[in-house]
Amino acid sequence: MNKISAIIVVKDRPPHLQETINSVQALADEIIIGSINLSPEQVQTLQKHPKIKVVAVPADTPFADLVKEELKQQARHDWVLYLDPDEVFPKNTGGLIRAELAHYDCFLFPRKNLIFGKWIEHSRWWPDYQVRLYRKSSVIWPAAIHPQPKINGRQFRFPAHEENAILHYNYDNLDQYLTKAMRYAKTEAQMLTGQNQPLTLAATINKSLSEFVSRFFAGEGYRDGMHGLALAFLQMFYYLLVYFYYWEMHQYRSETKDNLSAVPQQFFKSGLKQSHYWINKKNLVAPQKRIILKIINRIIAILP
Repeated sequence: MNKISAIIVVKDRPPHLQETINSVQALADEIIIGSINLSPEQVQTLQKHPKIKVVAVPADTPFADLVKEELKQQARHDWVLYLDPDEVFPKNTGGLIRAELAHYDCFLFPRKNLIFGKWIEHSRWWPDYQVRLYRKSSVIWPAAIHPQPKINGRQFRFPAHEENAILHYNYDNLDQYLTKAMRYAKTEAQMLTGQNQPLTLAATINKSLSEFVSRFFAGEGYRDGMHGLALAFLQMFYYLLVYFYYWEMHQYRSETKDNLSAVPQQFFKSGLKQSHYWINKKNLVAPQKRIILKIINRIIAILP
């Protein structure tokens, strides 16, 4: 029978770690804990579990994404189940997994994100498919922030039902979100700087606006209520934060006066036009007002 090695990268004292471990212990034949500066007492407690092996990860590792591939090589078994310490694996999928291991090379699971005390069911946060169980030889993780794995082989995608979903305790509050966003944005800016990749204000403005529109309108974030609106704005702001850190790392290099005035103008013009388009497309206002919005968009299109 195929055996499975579970991998969990742990830093500090994540509140849901024991729940994470409990959710995989029946399925996994070994559990590898990637320790980022855990205390000796924490390591000792973890090692009391008969299946757990603790592997030291450099203390200056900013994100678990950067060591996924390295830790995969520590696994004794051919199959790897990767989880973050704020994720809970869906136990009722175990039977189907065991039945299908011989027929597929990786499994994708929907993920149920709990943010600010609410399951976010739209806003591109659901079904949020994640590669979590795979043959070691079939998936390669690039050392990057939020990497997209390189998959080679047959994929099994669990239907997007709540009972199949990994439970993700994502963000409890705004402080937690903003702290993590700053850390990620700074690291992303450092990577761009280190690789000599240019980042312009115009490209950033377009990307941030696209992020808001795709989440709140196209991804129907409005159906998540105030949560959807707040998250769309916060995700939009993230890309601006990356740019501002990049700007700081380049000694606060100034943009031209023309660019400084033209780029914000384009941001608000395009934002208004796209908002009107999606409000009409999703039928979010009465028919009479939709006609007015179409007229306004035609006027916007001919403005300089």
